[in-house]
Amino acid sequence: YLFQSGDAFCHHPEAWNGFSEHIRTTCADSLVWETERQNLLGAYYKRLCSSDTEVANAAARAFVRYELSISKTFPDETKLRHVLATPSILIPFALFEAHYMLNNGFLRRGQLLENAHLMAKIPVVIVHGRCDFVCRPDAAYRLSRALEPDCVRLEMVAGAGHSDSEPGIIDAIVRAT
Repeated sequence: YLFQSGDAFCHHPEAWNGFSEHIRTTCADSLVWETERQNLLGAYYKRLCSSDTEVANAAARAFVRYELSISKTFPDETKLRHVLATPSILIPFALFEAHYMLNNGFLRRGQLLENAHLMAKIPVVIVHGRCDFVCRPDAAYRLSRALEPDCVRLEMVAGAGHSDSEPGIIDAIVRAT
């Protein structure tokens, strides 16, 4: 969804275009692009691990620009510029994200929902931004439905995206703790 299929294009077309265009414009030729466009995340990871620091930095900037521009309802341009200008933040951020996503969050598809019964009596509060384009709200909803009804509370925060620094998310987390 986020890094592969282009579904984010529906909500953030300019961000998706920048994300995919970086790979297209850094391919040796159109045949390489035809292959790499099928696995943009893998193409990014290859560039992020490049021994050529210019290649790695450019890939990290494009990758992080994409993610940070869609993770908040109102992106923080000052933070974005700071992160993009700081390789000591930029490269680890991009590598961590790409590695995590390439490994499916270290879970097989459906594993969390299948094992929700193991958390049956644990009180859970799920705080999720209604406008989250990184982790879709339907995933939080499905998890809340898989947990014990008496032990779970789902709060969909109107107007909030993915970031825990959004005001509505902060408020909901504080109230949950």
